[in-house]
Amino acid sequence: MRRRTIVVTTLAVVLGASVAHGETLSGEYKVGVLEPLTGALAGEGKRHLEGYEIVRDLINERGGVMGKKLVFVVADAPDPTAAASEANRLITREGVKIITGTFSSRLCGAASEAAARHDVIYWETSCVDPRFNKRGLATVFRTEIDATGFGWYNIEFIAKHLAPRFNLKPNQLKIAFLSEDSSYGQGVTESARLRAKQEFGMQEVAAEYYSFTSINDFTPIITRFKQLNPDVVHHIGYTNDAPLFWRQAREQNFLFKALVHAGATGYGSPDFGRALGNDANGVFALLEPGPGFRLEALKPEGQKLEREFREAVQKRTGSYPLGGHQLAGSGLWLLKVVLDRAKSDDLAKFRDAVMSLDLPVGSMINGWGVKFDANGQNSNARVQHYMLQWQNGQLVTVWPEEFTTNRAKWIPLGAWDARK
Repeated sequence: MRRRTIVVTTLAVVLGASVAHGETLSGEYKVGVLEPLTGALAGEGKRHLEGYEIVRDLINERGGVMGKKLVFVVADAPDPTAAASEANRLITREGVKIITGTFSSRLCGAASEAAARHDVIYWETSCVDPRFNKRGLATVFRTEIDATGFGWYNIEFIAKHLAPRFNLKPNQLKIAFLSEDSSYGQGVTESARLRAKQEFGMQEVAAEYYSFTSINDFTPIITRFKQLNPDVVHHIGYTNDAPLFWRQAREQNFLFKALVHAGATGYGSPDFGRALGNDANGVFALLEPGPGFRLEALKPEGQKLEREFREAVQKRTGSYPLGGHQLAGSGLWLLKVVLDRAKSDDLAKFRDAVMSLDLPVGSMINGWGVKFDANGQNSNARVQHYMLQWQNGQLVTVWPEEFTTNRAKWIPLGAWDARK
């Protein structure tokens, strides 16, 4: 997982286009986009789709894919059953040869299996289910880190950044693990638990799972955690349960030194800040870069691409790119790179193009790099992630410090009314 210097086969591919900017594109190339646009994850799904649309327009302004205009056929997938059935519809009725999506670890498995049955390429840009690329499906690729990488980064941050600020050694830290029970939550949490114990000897005081679709009261868990007195709460949650836990922790004056999360939902979603305002101050969320991110830390080609992406998001939304925008945007741009390189959606040619990419950290949107393994997973070591912190209504980049002008605050967290 450590960042390192990598020999690059070619960097021109990152910004290269098959047609010069401004020239007429020849025909259309249709891609299926599968997102949760209704249901519990609709907010994130719509942001993810918006990120796709923004980068689609960037792609078309810069030569399209394989000289053709990129167009979408969009389908709603609020649950795994719908994800599978809509993937089938996109393939059999719309005739797509590539499906991308889905934001959620609840959806990507069912959707990608449906695509694999038809030998259609499935290009996942967000879900982190650690089982996703371990099913022997040759048509399946993922640009995002997996949950194992999320857990690795979280423990790295806790051990290397938080522990010294607490004046504690890593093996003196007490951690309470709390998580929703989907493959996303379990994947991140179990990876973090393993590294915390085996590599750093951290003291696990609790490991609690719950269903995010049904929980409406964290009081029993909070009561138990207060008795255990953890230094760090490692909580993986979704849109509704994260604000609920945080509110109830405040109401019950549950004090701890830090809360750490991973992902563009829950504490990593803008919905959390909107719901809590300045009461959100101090929470850490591992995801894509936020305000304070230093473009100069990227490779020259990555700086150019990141700047153009940010400007496009600002023009459309009026805001800094959010996590969902960045996951979708980076993944879709990489799909363009592969298609232009392969000049085909033939699986063998497409796969050869994917496997030939070797780009260092700092080359892509978000400062990502690219190096896929034989299972179709982009290397966790290349998918650079960042720790953000809620500071006065905004998620800002605070770690690794070489990537940002901001610094973490409220370490350790003080009294609830002192985090201003």
